[in-house]
Amino acid sequence: MYGSREFSRLLRDYQAGRIQVVLKNAYGRRNEIEWENFLEKNKIPFFGSGSRATKQGTDKNLAKIKFRQAGLTVASSITVDVKKWRLFSKKILLDIDKKIKYPCLVKDVAGTDSRGIYFIENKPKLLSILPRVLKRRQVIIEEFINPAQEVTCLVVGNSKPRAYEPVEIVKNSNFLSAGDKDRGRLGLKIPARLPLKTIAKIKQLAISAHRVLNCRTFSRADIMIQGNKAYLIEVDVHPGFRLSSPTLLSAKFIGQNPDDLFLKFYKSIL
Repeated sequence: MYGSREFSRLLRDYQAGRIQVVLKNAYGRRNEIEWENFLEKNKIPFFGSGSRATKQGTDKNLAKIKFRQAGLTVASSITVDVKKWRLFSKKILLDIDKKIKYPCLVKDVAGTDSRGIYFIENKPKLLSILPRVLKRRQVIIEEFINPAQEVTCLVVGNSKPRAYEPVEIVKNSNFLSAGDKDRGRLGLKIPARLPLKTIAKIKQLAISAHRVLNCRTFSRADIMIQGNKAYLIEVDVHPGFRLSSPTLLSAKFIGQNPDDLFLKFYKSIL
């Protein structure tokens, strides 16, 4: 649903008592924020992290700034827009050589679900892709952490959030693209093949990220593990709920079915 007619119909149904709580399924940063602003303004209960968390969490640059300010470990990166590239391209290339290195990743600051990500092996590839991509959007050029294990960790709750068991992302290659996801070229393993001390570190990092972004109800943090170090990559403030998703896999691991999990969400928003 999207648009003023849908907003009016939803408000009318809520006021008539036909709706108790809303589970949004809007896709895209602008749609998510607009829906959440509407729901919050009209005091309609909904499952979601809230408009403030969505604004911060779906902007990779803003989220990284918040994480760094809070002292959380994130991958080295620089943010580039078309104006900055025109004026300072030589300095940007030097910074990549010194701080980020190749291979690296170019990410759309508002990209979701692995969309808008490019794996850059060397400077010639960067120079061929970056000017074209910058015509459409701002990007982050980010350190590629390899070798590393990737996990995703669900967090549920508000004032006392709880981290669920992390799910390991099992990949066929070092870089996982959106196409690989779409074609099912990844596996999910729970519990993750990591020491208990590292699992505890992942859970604490996911909870810290949830709090830094002021998430409510739920969030899911993507984290890279390299040796003893845990890097926070990003936080999905609107994780999916397909039966095969890491979200429901985490719940199932502790004996919760989808109804149990949604009841927990419902209690948290009340």
